[in-house]
Amino acid sequence: METRSANVIMAKAGGNASSNSYNCKISLPKKWLDQMNVNIEKRGVELSFDGDRIFIERPPMSGIKIVPLANPKKIHQFALVWIELYKHYETVPFYFFEDIEFVGEGLADLGFIMDCGESFNRQFPHSHMDDLQFNQRELNQLDLQTLGNTIFSQWRDWNHWRMAPMEAKDFEWFVVTLSGLAELTK
Repeated sequence: METRSANVIMAKAGGNASSNSYNCKISLPKKWLDQMNVNIEKRGVELSFDGDRIFIERPPMSGIKIVPLANPKKIHQFALVWIELYKHYETVPFYFFEDIEFVGEGLADLGFIMDCGESFNRQFPHSHMDDLQFNQRELNQLDLQTLGNTIFSQWRDWNHWRMAPMEAKDFEWFVVTLSGLAELTK
């Protein structure tokens, strides 16, 4: 963990504020904000205070973001781009695969839902969504929404819950399932 000392900037509040009112600010290192993916377009952060410490966090993606399913052409383009990135993962910076802004928000913007694999499990209750052998055989039985939800859920599993680096077979899983998504949207 990197730490820095800073001074709180305090200035008298203007306008109709009382004479004892102050505005308080702290200057933050841009490098830290860059790592949090806070920028001029996405400036929102969450502040919390536990009585002793102040925490600044980027708001989590809610998973409740539901938009209508995008047109097939847009989904097809997304799938083609990510197929190539996952195929050539060794030459792509890893943060492209783990940062929610790229894969996660991209899938949500297309109308897919991170449902923890529920839609997949309803259709195939005795199978595991990360079983590559199963997916290669049964991929054509999945509808567009279920396949996209499955990809989103599997990405979130590897990105957040597993807390382990992706292996070659994990990247292959995405190539196979994204290829199915591209095929469904031709």
